[in-house]
Amino acid sequence: MSQFATGRDNNTDELAETIALRLENRLNAKPFLVVARFERKYLDANRSSANAYESEEAKPYYDNYHSALREAHDWIRREWGRGLLLDIHGQGAQAEAIYRGTGDGKTIASLTQRFGREAITGPKSIFHQLERMGYQVLPSTQESHKEQRYVGGYIVQTYGSHRGSGIDAIQLEIGTKLRARANLARTATDLAEAIAVFAQEYLPIVKSS
Repeated sequence: MSQFATGRDNNTDELAETIALRLENRLNAKPFLVVARFERKYLDANRSSANAYESEEAKPYYDNYHSALREAHDWIRREWGRGLLLDIHGQGAQAEAIYRGTGDGKTIASLTQRFGREAITGPKSIFHQLERMGYQVLPSTQESHKEQRYVGGYIVQTYGSHRGSGIDAIQLEIGTKLRARANLARTATDLAEAIAVFAQEYLPIVKSS
């Protein structure tokens, strides 16, 4: 029996691409964007190589994906000292919700050490901004509940700042309805705005005028 789910993260690639475009326009700075162009029924890049695929034919795709992630990670660390990796996925458990996954804070160790929990739950955090726009964020920034269900997979666990780098990593699990064709542009625009507010407060970038 195959170990892989055959469901697709519908429109997640387009969502990530649109977020990147909105961020570039908003901040006048182009973010790195690494998109998986393969389906998860063949290869799950959010797992270790030993568990990511069944056919060796998938290995070059896995290696190229993670090579691109590592290249972006290392460039940001070298040029800026610290940064933020957002790993965007789709989920169907809560169609209108966005789950936060940081291993209960582990993968954002540098961020919280420097700025405290306010950087993840405070007024200028991505998640507070999303809640202010009317989105359901799990766990809520108003509660002290631990992350549940989607706590952060292989990518954030591998590239997060708990590894000793300055690159903090957050997994975002976006609900089905928020990724639907009719809602995708709005979701991307709102996410980009929330990320921009966070970036201008907490990341070492030139503030836009």
